[in-house]
Amino acid sequence: MTPVIGQVSELWRYPVQSLQGESLPALDFAAAGVLGDRGYCVVDDTGEGGTAARPQWKKLIGWRARYLAEPKAGADLPKVEIAFNDGTQMISDDARLGDAISERLGRRARLAQTLAPDVKRPYAASPCHLLTSATLKALSAAYPSGRFVPQRFRPNVVLDCGDAVGFIETGWMEQSLSVGPVAMKVVEHCLRCALTTRPQADLPKDPGILHIAQQHNENRVGIYAEIAQAGRVAIGDRATLER
Repeated sequence: MTPVIGQVSELWRYPVQSLQGESLPALDFAAAGVLGDRGYCVVDDTGEGGTAARPQWKKLIGWRARYLAEPKAGADLPKVEIAFNDGTQMISDDARLGDAISERLGRRARLAQTLAPDVKRPYAASPCHLLTSATLKALSAAYPSGRFVPQRFRPNVVLDCGDAVGFIETGWMEQSLSVGPVAMKVVEHCLRCALTTRPQADLPKDPGILHIAQQHNENRVGIYAEIAQAGRVAIGDRATLER
């Protein structure tokens, strides 16, 4: 019998690279990953995309983004709403948005679609980033004052693995994983960066988050997977592993 390794407890989509994302009841996966995930990014005058892991772009993680309609396969991306940390909200087609972004970053920047030909992506998004409660519990046990919550690590799928504690996904490399109707293949560990330490929403700045990941799990928190069979994943779906 194929073992059940967990149940989907959270699902996340990030309309804009490095901005806070949307917690959703279901996600649609295509071969390339979550529809609309990191569909937009903030770029400078050269077209280079920004990532909040870099000091000059670190303010991005303090902003939030949400789609105003659901992304559809083969269709243009819907408009996105940007909520700045001062409470200002603007829509992606607002002609003033570029100036608002530039003023807050202290440098010329604008919102762009990530796959636009003039955009230089800071890195390619994974089809699926998956995180387990077992890993979060293990890190929290090693550093009790740290807040090890999914928002720090920006996964698409969070699995509740019950009472399990430890870096259980380390043994899943090159294995086939099913999450609800979506079939995946685990291909890579997720190595963490300074983005996990940035303040966002009610989470404080905490360099200890990254230090503990480095010390206890070779800087790994979560895994990346490719999509072998597309479909819709919903909260409560079970995850199984083909060993």
